[in-house]
Formats: sequence, structure tokens, C-alpha cells
Amino acid sequence: MNHLLLSRRLGLVDPHAFQRAQYQRLLYAVTAEKSVKFGIQRTHGSLNARGLPGSSGPREQTVDEAGLAGENAVAHNGGVNVLAIDAQTGKYLISGGADSAVRLWDLEDYNSDEFYTYPPAGSILRSSPGAHTHALTSLSIYPFDPLPSTILTTSYDKTLKLFSIDAARIAPVHTFDLVDTPYAHTLSSIASSAALIAVGTAHPAVKLLDLRTALAVQTLPGHSGAVFSVCWSPLSEHLLASGSTDGRVLFFDVRRAHSAFASLDYDDAIGVLNPDYASHYQPRSALDWNAKAHNGPVTGVCWADSGRKLITCGHDQRIRVWDAATGRNELVHFGPRIKNGRNGQFMPLISPVECSRPGKGSLFWPNDEGKGEIFMMDIHEGTTLKVLRTPGTAKSPQKTVSTGKLTSGGRINSIALRFKGDSDSGLELYSGHGDGSIHCWKGLPTEDEEVEDKIHPEVETEQKRKRKRDLLDGLVDGLVKKPMTFI
Repeated sequence: MNHLLLSRRLGLVDPHAFQRAQYQRLLYAVTAEKSVKFGIQRTHGSLNARGLPGSSGPREQTVDEAGLAGENAVAHNGGVNVLAIDAQTGKYLISGGADSAVRLWDLEDYNSDEFYTYPPAGSILRSSPGAHTHALTSLSIYPFDPLPSTILTTSYDKTLKLFSIDAARIAPVHTFDLVDTPYAHTLSSIASSAALIAVGTAHPAVKLLDLRTALAVQTLPGHSGAVFSVCWSPLSEHLLASGSTDGRVLFFDVRRAHSAFASLDYDDAIGVLNPDYASHYQPRSALDWNAKAHNGPVTGVCWADSGRKLITCGHDQRIRVWDAATGRNELVHFGPRIKNGRNGQFMPLISPVECSRPGKGSLFWPNDEGKGEIFMMDIHEGTTLKVLRTPGTAKSPQKTVSTGKLTSGGRINSIALRFKGDSDSGLELYSGHGDGSIHCWKGLPTEDEEVEDKIHPEVETEQKRKRKRDLLDGLVDGLVKKPMTFI
């Protein structure tokens, strides 16, 4: 790192290249932070509907009563099903569990103790008025508030709920009755978009809910099975992608009457081409109802930050990368170690675009094998860059009944990334596990020049370009400034 700082001071490295090198350095250095835990808050009274002490509501166990101190600290009495971190400030982590509870964690409420257990800043429990009554299936934070103030959650109780949050409470605001079990929901990240929530449920049609009117305004037919995953495009506020148990990934334009207009085909390595460029090739139609993206249910559909790539995964133990413009299968092979058998939304986490050089990228995959492993993989090549192993889990899965596997620490249900570019240690990964625990992973780089050179080749390239420019400038100056003599 020292030679990077020196190069920046001397002006040999472009500031953007230096920034990417630092972020990527932190990304590659992510490792388990064993001293940080998340535990149920110590309360001697009861919690009301807003998660505050009161005369009514459920009584939450203390850390000592539940035997959850130290390494056995848990954030939920059931498994941690979903996690979300606010993208604006990175201050709050929100978790939803199999115990129906939703909890708010202040990540900046941290001291320098050797071992520290985060207490929840706010909670809403199952027996609180307006709370969920079944396990949560998805969770997100309303993206357009300067400070996070609203969260959206879905649950097996067949509802989507809105909650307001502040530094110390979670309060119910509104409930959408969905009739069918919801598996996923998404809200567009484009500020000018209509306030539409797309919800994937056990019904084959994607449902659109309007936050302004609090009504269900539209359904998007096309699938023949339950919709496990939905995701809005980061480039177009009207474009939605969805994945279903029928193995298909469909694209919808919500402005159209017949909204489904395109599909993905895993056999298509060329894509839908403009006729001007396909004189010797008969391209397939954009929408093929027989085309499938996976041989089995599709559990995850997500866009890269740039909007140029789409990543999907399914029960065929495959992660596929697609060109979003043409629908072309990029034929990236991530190897035989990928495992996925979830009946609901389950997908990789794509690293921020600021952490990668142009044309590069990586993703985190919580492998569904019960070993507590998270694979860090290259999006474009499929190679495994790093394997993160959850502390305290065996390298080989234990032979237990299915119930034990669902509640084991090796089962990773959700991961979330906290990215704060203004901090040297501003990259943290959090994982929610089947035993109710939340684990923290931090980017803690070492001063290893050999690894550094391997990770940041663009810095060396930029330095070479700088030297070439200096040489050319010197030659030009020598020719231009050479004094002229007359005989």
C-alpha cells in the first residue's frame, strides 16, 4: 500500500485508478471478524408495538437468560432469513427471522472492546400489533430517503408490510394483503420511477403494488409457476425481470398491455440481433415461451450495477451471466461446487462497481451445502477468487435430519454488503444463518506487496502510461524549445 500512496503523492497514478485499487484491496481482504456478534437486547420489561418498553407486548429474553452470550450470541430465536443495509449511510442493518421478528441494528454503535455484541436498536415481535405472524421471506429499505425511514417486508403470512423506523423503534404503517405466499419483492432504484412494488408470489403472475394509493394496480402474466425472484432494471424504470419455478426468466415492460416482451434461453449464445447485423443468421424471437434460462426453478435474478449484465441462478446448480442488451448467454462456468436447493429467493450478491476495474467484476455466493461457505467469484471468468468459511462450522456437512440442517450455523440464508468508500475499513459483509446468528466479515488488508501487485495491475499500467507521456512531452519540448541559429 505504501508504494501506492507514494505514487499518488508523486502524481504517477490516476486518482480513480488509485480509488479502485484501494476498494478492490479491501474486497479481496474480506475475512471473518470473530470478535463481533449480534445478540438479543437486554430488557427487563416488555416491548410494545414499536419495540420500546411498555406495559403490553411480548417480553424479549435477555442475553443471559437465553444463554446467548459470547460465541453463542444470536440475533433471532429462529433462523435469520433476510438482511438489508441502507445504501445511503450504511448505518443500519435490518434483519428478519424465522421467528417473525424484525430487528434494527446500529452498526455505528460499536466500541473498541476485544469482543463486542451489538444489541438491537429496535425490534417488533410476532405478538406485537401489526407485526408479521410467520417467517419473513424478503426485506428491503425504501431507497429515496436521505436517512432510512421506511422498510418493506414480506412473510409467509401472505402479506407485504410497511414499517417506519428511526434510531430506536420500528412501527407498522400499512399492510398489503396478497392472498398468495410472497417470495420476493423489489422497488426501482431510479428516483423518477413510479412508486411501484413488484411482488413475486406463489401465483404465476407478478403483482404490482402502488405505494401512493396503497392498492394493487396491475398483474403481469406470463409464468406458469410460482415467481421466486423479481428485480427492476437499474437503467430503465419500466423494465422488470422475473424468475419462476417453470425455469423461465421473463422481461416485462409495465407500460404495455401485453407486458412480457422477452425471455432468456440458456442454449442461445448469440442473442437477439439487429437484422442489419444478422444477414447470415436467423435470430430467435425476443419472446419464446418454450425457452428456459435454467433446468429447474429459478431462485435468483439480479442486475449488475451497470445494467449491462444480468445474473441468474437455479436448481440446476448453475449461475448464469447474460448480456442484458441481447439476452445472450455469456457461457460463464462457475464450476461444479455451486449448490442451490432453496424454495424461494436465493441469489448471489454482486460487488459494487467501484471495487472493480472496467470490464471486471465479482460476486459473493452463499453456497447451499450446509458448510457455511461463501464463494467470491469472478463474474466474467467464473473462477473462484476466495472462499470465506463461517467460524465454528465443520468443513464437511454433518449428517443430520432436514430439520437440523435448516437451523444449523452452516446454512446461510442471506448476505448483505456495507460499502463506505470514505473509510479505510469501509467494506463489510454480513451473513444471516439458520441458527439465528449474524456473522460479520471485514476487509482487513495486510501489507503484502506480492498480493497487492497481483490484485492491482491497473496501477502499474497507469504508471507506465504516465512515464510514456512524460517522455513524449520531453521530446516535444526539446524540439519546440531548441534555440534557432542563423548563419
